[in-house]
Amino acid sequence: MAVDATNLEMLKEVIGDDLKEILDAYQATLPELLKQIESGIQSKDAAAVQLHSHTLKGSSANIGANDLADICFILETEAKKGEVTDQFPEVFERIKAESLVVEDFVTNFLQSF
Repeated sequence: MAVDATNLEMLKEVIGDDLKEILDAYQATLPELLKQIESGIQSKDAAAVQLHSHTLKGSSANIGANDLADICFILETEAKKGEVTDQFPEVFERIKAESLVVEDFVTNFLQSF
């Protein structure tokens, strides 16, 4: 599953409407983070790829998007080596595909508020 729904429901019970703001912020920043990762790959800037994949990993894990967080971790770990390799675009495509699934899930979840 794209997002741990049980975790989100628990968060909804604990923090209430603040979760809506968190999820809205997640969706608002997702496209920019994806652009930054892609830009880093295209310009062969490993530090930028590391930073932005780390940021997306953390925010995804916070909302329970564990598969997306795991894929971001792969890219972050590779970027820590200091060189953008031919593997990066393939991993980034997986990130983009999973982010679409997560975004759809979050959109549907937000409709339950």
